[in-house]
Amino acid sequence: MDVKIAALGEKDIMLIFKAAGIDVFPLSGNIREIDEAEKKFRQLVDSNYGIIFVTETVALKLDHLIREFSEKFQPSVVVIPGPGERNNYAVNSLRRIIIKAIGVDIMTEKEIGVIK
Repeated sequence: MDVKIAALGEKDIMLIFKAAGIDVFPLSGNIREIDEAEKKFRQLVDSNYGIIFVTETVALKLDHLIREFSEKFQPSVVVIPGPGERNNYAVNSLRRIIIKAIGVDIMTEKEIGVIK
């Protein structure tokens, strides 16, 4: 069974995914309107994409949708860092996925039971 993969985000980042053969859906660099990003995200879900990469900037605007689909089998939404200022949304999203998958926060900064 083939899994369709998409990438949604700023044009500069999408070039990397295009080179890897992934279906890309660039959005304007000036994403002020959430409607454009939300509409495109819903189209990707309706088109049965199994994995959707979303840049952090876009994911911040689509947080409500990403959380809605995080409980479903498909699509898997993977938030990646994008251009501009970092706010740890991608890292926190990955942390939630790992905790859900294995039940433990392996990304904690505390040293737990480390033998020196």
